[in-house]
Amino acid sequence: PACRQWLVDLAATPAALMKRATRINLTLIGVVGVLAIATWWQVNREVARFEPPLSALDPADIQHVRVACLQCVARRFERLGEHWQMREPYDLPADDAQIARLLSIAASPVRSRRAFGSLDAQKVGLDPALISLDLDQARFDIGTTDAFNGDRYVRVGDTIAMVPDRFSPFLVAAPTSELDRHLVPRGSVLTQLKIDGIEQLPLMETWNRAVADRISVRGDTSPRDGNHLVELQLADGAHIVFQFARNADGIVARRNEPALDYLLSPEQATVLLGNTAASAQ
Repeated sequence: PACRQWLVDLAATPAALMKRATRINLTLIGVVGVLAIATWWQVNREVARFEPPLSALDPADIQHVRVACLQCVARRFERLGEHWQMREPYDLPADDAQIARLLSIAASPVRSRRAFGSLDAQKVGLDPALISLDLDQARFDIGTTDAFNGDRYVRVGDTIAMVPDRFSPFLVAAPTSELDRHLVPRGSVLTQLKIDGIEQLPLMETWNRAVADRISVRGDTSPRDGNHLVELQLADGAHIVFQFARNADGIVARRNEPALDYLLSPEQATVLLGNTAASAQ
């Protein structure tokens, strides 16, 4: 009898375990559901406190963007068809995603508004403005943050808006981070490619698709190890020269004008150089 009961208990164990697992899963689902509802309620409660957005500008209508800072490099962008072109400090295609972030600032939520004259503009960083963002004719002056909520003081016309600061990194970005990272400028037609003086027609399509990992201002120090000279001739008459070499970060294609370094992986550099001796690696 004892053995029979043991067999009965053994057969019942999987069912009991399944019931216990089901109860645990249902409990976890209930906890997740409660947390989701609480989060939804908190977010909607927070949003309900906000006033209308910073502006009613439609990003699709904006044609010109300018960013000026007291302690950063000023940048200027222009819409060309479906894409953006940086005009200052470089005249090169821009990264559309980075410009979209700047455009999104115009729709930032506003916690509160007050008259411009109700605050000491100098104390809150608006006289002069720490940062200015111009979207066509609309101007946004950005000052310091308040000590309680971390909101930015943003002047729009005769009002100062308190705006949750989720956009400052976009405004003070390095210009090189806002450039399109293609080695052949977007929209250009490559008509000739030479590597160390030898024409390399089979590699032209590879160069058309090549995208750098990062762009930076060219350093003053000379690169180390096997340089390779790459010359690109574009249909619009532009002539671009890159010097492949190794620096402290890895393999770089050093553009002559403007003076920029396009960081590449060793594998990508090998593909771009084709059969050329890859001493830059």
